[in-house]
Amino acid sequence: MQMPAAALLQSGATAAAPKGQSDGLSRLLAQEQMVVHFGAVYFRKSGPPRKDWERDHKVAAADGHTLFRHWLPWNAIEVAPGRFDWDDYDRMMDLAAKNRIRVVLAEMLVDFPEWLIRAHPDARIETRTGQKRSSEMHVSCATGGHYALCLDHPEVAKAGERFLAAMALRYRGHPALIGYDIWNESTFYTPDRLCYCEATQQRFRAWLKARWPDVRDVGRRWNRYSLTSWEDVQLSRQVALFADFLDSQRFHVDNAFEWMSWRASVLRRADPDHAVIAHGNARTFADVATCCGDDWRAADRCDIFGYTHYFGSGSHPLLAGDLIRSASRGKVFWRAEAVGDSQWMGRQIGTPRPEMDRMHDPQNIRLDALISMACGARAYQNPRWRPLLDGPLFGSFGWYGMNGSRTERSDEIKALAEWARSEQARPLWQAQPARGEAGILIIEEAQAHCYAAHGDTSVYGRCIQGAWRAFTDSNINVDFVRLADLQDYEFIYLPYPVALSDETLAAVLKWVSSGGHLVAEAAAGYFNDLAHAFEEQPSRGWSNAAGCVEGSISFGLDRMDALVIRTTDGDVAAGVYRQSYKPERGQSAGTFVDGTTAIVDAAFGQGGIRQVGSMPSYGYWRNPADPARKWFRNLLALTGKGQSVSVSVPRVVTRVWQRPEGKRFLWVLNENEAEQVAVLSLRNPATQRLTVLRGSADCLSAEESRLAVRVPGRDAVVLGL
Repeated sequence: MQMPAAALLQSGATAAAPKGQSDGLSRLLAQEQMVVHFGAVYFRKSGPPRKDWERDHKVAAADGHTLFRHWLPWNAIEVAPGRFDWDDYDRMMDLAAKNRIRVVLAEMLVDFPEWLIRAHPDARIETRTGQKRSSEMHVSCATGGHYALCLDHPEVAKAGERFLAAMALRYRGHPALIGYDIWNESTFYTPDRLCYCEATQQRFRAWLKARWPDVRDVGRRWNRYSLTSWEDVQLSRQVALFADFLDSQRFHVDNAFEWMSWRASVLRRADPDHAVIAHGNARTFADVATCCGDDWRAADRCDIFGYTHYFGSGSHPLLAGDLIRSASRGKVFWRAEAVGDSQWMGRQIGTPRPEMDRMHDPQNIRLDALISMACGARAYQNPRWRPLLDGPLFGSFGWYGMNGSRTERSDEIKALAEWARSEQARPLWQAQPARGEAGILIIEEAQAHCYAAHGDTSVYGRCIQGAWRAFTDSNINVDFVRLADLQDYEFIYLPYPVALSDETLAAVLKWVSSGGHLVAEAAAGYFNDLAHAFEEQPSRGWSNAAGCVEGSISFGLDRMDALVIRTTDGDVAAGVYRQSYKPERGQSAGTFVDGTTAIVDAAFGQGGIRQVGSMPSYGYWRNPADPARKWFRNLLALTGKGQSVSVSVPRVVTRVWQRPEGKRFLWVLNENEAEQVAVLSLRNPATQRLTVLRGSADCLSAEESRLAVRVPGRDAVVLGL
């Protein structure tokens, strides 16, 4: 017997998700860990046309598609208070079951009903500039009410809970269902969507009270000494290097993920046997401080995670896969949205953007899919099975034609699906990507400092991407790491560590003392998490750990474009800031052009720190030259170990997978358009029984610890070692 929606709502909106899993959910997750899906978002209410639904499902099933996601815009379903129109979705679910396609239902709670907007005008989102949002159309769905209202308003939240519960109660018994996708892409995309309405101000005050019960303590923390009442406290609307702004941004992030937890809780109470699913934007390296896009926090709140990535993401698809694999912490994760064709929106005569046409090429689709799978994604999905017919994104992204017809792009996906289901590939899906040889540490307060200081997070993001690219170009597999996971790594690279809280700084030094090897860029801990600069640098014990004191420092961004550091590997490009050192117990390992010390090596406890006086990561992002690549590659020697696999050809990269009993697999990805013969040197030699899971039988030759592998252009070879 199903619990009535009214009774479910009375059980409480903010109850924590259950610690354990139901037997049904545990079985579902175990099953998803062993398969690879191909599929797409199919239905968005405005399309495709009803007359094609049955045919499209048959075509999808015949072409190897096993997963559809449908968007459920709130304003298109709850057409009047408490009156729901489920007819289209009932049909979708039944067609999926008939064709053995599994379904994810994506709640689009951000598309608010028009009747709710009219009833609660005071609940409209208020932007930083004081403007109130209206009922805008959703560009990806052609339905209205997009980001119109604020969930911090109790009546809006109550109505939203009713919608979520009704969805889960209706479909929880359907055989096609896998689960529910929540908070699409788990980000606000832009700071303009953060809310400053009175309901949000009240939540901000409650957030502060829980940490500092006396408003005068908040006044001292913010240097606003005349705060005498909580009504004096306001979210900061000024993007600047001040404590009140930084606290305001922290609140926005915490608040966003409280509402994500709320979504998950409502759905889990209504349906404990199906998965709560989410997908992010794979932009934690830049989006946390500006628009709450934290893939780690999002992954923590769901059972299956995933990500959107396309040319507009501003990073390499392999980086995006590595980031989401890291954020998922062993959970099943999917490529929830990839792009399968050109995009028309935003194009202008005279400003060609060839990247917008990249995924029109089936070979690029193939490479993109293989990159996702090599990173560990267990599904590859397009945001359009066939293109939209309405709105400015008409005709974009689809693998299939405007009328649902097959294309050369859909043929490529069909071939990939056939390989993934083949007996040849089956042993691979019992394995998982091995942990990276190095970790790149992402520090939230350092990113927030960059945002406050420069008005955006581009410098921080470029440092993160530059470090990843430098290691990846040397074929060193890296993970992205948050503070809680430090203990799992022996070697960590720390880009742009300019702001560190007392707790973060102490945790990093404790990890080093316990045996970790850290390479930290300039101005490590120069500021705390409230943008307070310390008069002695390095501060708070870092000087002792790094074996040096500051000589001089320059924060002039415009002065650092041509900055280099002289090392035994050659001149390494750097940038952003320049900090010279006076070694004390540490040893100089590099200089600036004027001869002042730019790098200091020092042992600390059982580990050690290499302190670098600028940002080589930013330098590599700007200029990926051979000396810098060699310098990054040689950093692993600080641990006394070499890399697992080296490759002789640029833009051929590898990923090692491993099964619990020790069996290893090797992905060899060729990003070049032409076929490449790459010589691979393995630290742990291959066995004598090499198997080919993808590629021709004559694609390789082996000699002791060296393999010569022939990889077609924009393709991959997968080996069992």
